[in-house]
Amino acid sequence: MSEAQPAWVLSRKNYGDNGLLVEFFSAELGRCGAIVRGAHRRKQGGSLASLLQPFHPLLITLVGRGELKTLRMAEAPAPGYLLRGDAMMSGLYLNELLARILPRFDALPNLFVAYGRAVESLFDAPGEESLRRFELVLLSELGYRIDWNSDERRESIRSDAYYRFEVDRGFCRIEAHAPIAHNEIVLSGEQILAFRRWWEAERTLPVEDLMALKRVTRAAVGQLTGGRVIHTREFFRDLKVPARRGS
Repeated sequence: MSEAQPAWVLSRKNYGDNGLLVEFFSAELGRCGAIVRGAHRRKQGGSLASLLQPFHPLLITLVGRGELKTLRMAEAPAPGYLLRGDAMMSGLYLNELLARILPRFDALPNLFVAYGRAVESLFDAPGEESLRRFELVLLSELGYRIDWNSDERRESIRSDAYYRFEVDRGFCRIEAHAPIAHNEIVLSGEQILAFRRWWEAERTLPVEDLMALKRVTRAAVGQLTGGRVIHTREFFRDLKVPARRGS
């Protein structure tokens, strides 16, 4: 790969005496790793280490035929997004999600655009909706699109019915008086239709519906991660528990 391509940094760690090992999410190569030599060496305009930061839009050139590339060039076509607090933790959650789930060298242009929009949205106004939209795009791009229009029998969702969400089957209509397990994700048909309107028209969801949607997307994303813990999410949750107790 010898031409510059848009990219974002998902993660990085020190490599050798003065280098970095960087995990990129790029427009043309998808998720890929690259060695950055002399990353901490000072030069005009600053070091590469100061440039290769999460949430900074980049143009990069990678070389090499193996799975691990070498960074030849990197520049910033626009200022980075300085995320703070909840927004930063949400952004790190997205990065960890991509690093864990995406196969290497699988270009996903729609997801790449969605990631940029999510970062910009988190910078403007941190919120759950940005995360839920990105999770749904991720699911769809990897072949796990959630059908808001019909249940597992291919029958239209009814506003007056109730449904159980199952990751492998979708929305399963619950018959009257059927027992419901404590940990099941149960939604009204009206909620599911509200999710569809929110998804198609980019409307705002009430808090209670947004929390219900979060249960749906987290269950579906859990299938992609194989049930493995997303550490950023757990760390974020642990940080918030003492705050609630002390309030």
